[in-house]
Amino acid sequence: MAARSFTASGDAGRNPLPAIAIMAFAVVVGLIGLLMSTGASLGIPYPYLLPWLLALAIVMAIPLIVQKRRGKFTLADPIIFATLSYFYPAFVLGGLSLAAGFSHPYFLAFVQDPQINYPYTVWIIIMGYVGLAAGYFLPLGNHIGAYLERKLPTADYAPDYYAIPGSVLLFLGIANTALAIGLGLIGFQRASEIGAYDGLIFLTTLFWLEASFVLWFVIFSRQKFEFGSGVLLVLLGATALSKALYAGNRGSVIQIFIVIALAYTLSGRKFRLKQSLFAGTVLTIALLLGTIYGTTFRNVKGDESQSNFGSYSGNILETLDKIGSDAQFSTLNSGFNTFAERIDLVSSLAVVVSNYEQLAPYEESYGLDHNIVKDLSSFMVPRVIWPDKPVASESHQYSDLYFNYSENSFGITPMGDLIRNFGPIGVPLGMLVIGLLLRVLYRTFVEDQKVILWRAAIYFMILTSVSYESFYASIIPYGFKVGTTALVGVLLLHLMARALGAKSRQAVQ
Repeated sequence: MAARSFTASGDAGRNPLPAIAIMAFAVVVGLIGLLMSTGASLGIPYPYLLPWLLALAIVMAIPLIVQKRRGKFTLADPIIFATLSYFYPAFVLGGLSLAAGFSHPYFLAFVQDPQINYPYTVWIIIMGYVGLAAGYFLPLGNHIGAYLERKLPTADYAPDYYAIPGSVLLFLGIANTALAIGLGLIGFQRASEIGAYDGLIFLTTLFWLEASFVLWFVIFSRQKFEFGSGVLLVLLGATALSKALYAGNRGSVIQIFIVIALAYTLSGRKFRLKQSLFAGTVLTIALLLGTIYGTTFRNVKGDESQSNFGSYSGNILETLDKIGSDAQFSTLNSGFNTFAERIDLVSSLAVVVSNYEQLAPYEESYGLDHNIVKDLSSFMVPRVIWPDKPVASESHQYSDLYFNYSENSFGITPMGDLIRNFGPIGVPLGMLVIGLLLRVLYRTFVEDQKVILWRAAIYFMILTSVSYESFYASIIPYGFKVGTTALVGVLLLHLMARALGAKSRQAVQ
């Protein structure tokens, strides 16, 4: 199979999509202008949010247009991945869900002066996204990444050599996941206390994710679908379904989609219009089903108390039975309402934006004060060496302080964490650092070079470890730990491949 270089080229023919987008944009602007000029609300609770959300959508479209014009538009690009997988759905679509009244969580009552703080929250999101994009497009990131890429090993094995090693790594990850579930480390549960080796056990569960990416990459790298590809497909489908059931949340469904989509892209294939429409339809249906399952599972289990493996499995069976016995319309209606609230991150961020100054004096008593500095300065020390290492970014403590409910983990987002720690100026500056690091990562492992499976696997693991829903303080520490785990996984894959007789080939730029 010919080597594939990870570059993109512009469309040769005339594309009607820009003209359609311009016309749709004009219609939306006209409707919003008419709505605002007449003072009518049309039953929309927060019509004053609409122009701000439109501005946010325009800002998010700019990096995508730039990359498209440069012939570098691909889902594997960090700024495009962040925009399409998180920022646009959570803040533009989620904001529309809030503005239209589909999302109405109880904590809306905590937002002070909504007419000021909702638009201000969207402004903070814009500043955060602009900082992320600015950091990504800085030439410095490209130069550092190019330097590091030249220092990487160039030896590689053909993707087919990773089929058996990838399957072994998959089952190793499954075994560690079963252990982690029994210890209360993953899923909808919390261990009563943090053990010295709990972090290591959790990280080894990521072998399942890494192996899944590797095996999908192997399938997509083949010129035609063969019997071996069918075996891998059945294996991946069964294990992905099991993982989604035990995770008990919609995020696992999104993760499955992202694994497949990035493996498809990084293997050198292109998303055409047909594939994009199909993927979008599948993702929408999967998200709705995942939301229904996740909500029902949490209702069945009741709380995050630790369960043994057998009891946890029993909750899954009870959840499936309950979904099957509920009326179809009732289940879908409940799923839609829950989905409308879960996709909305504007409202939860608005709680932080409107209250962080008043609640700042109380953060120390919750262990949340200066959490970014604390976590970044201590993450290199393993808990095995420092058993009593404090957790400064504790989601349940944060939820208790800001949402008066500690039994859930509400989204804070990196922007919310930055404004808590450094004020508004910290938002674009902090996100700029993340954008710069993402560009270094992308240029080091993927951009403008031949696609090498082990590099793609490490890149995938670190890229998807970045959570735009969680604390800013956790991005770099968690990314470092995941990257180290991914490197261990790659070394295991190489050792097994060599033991099976794989011949190394030199990477050609």
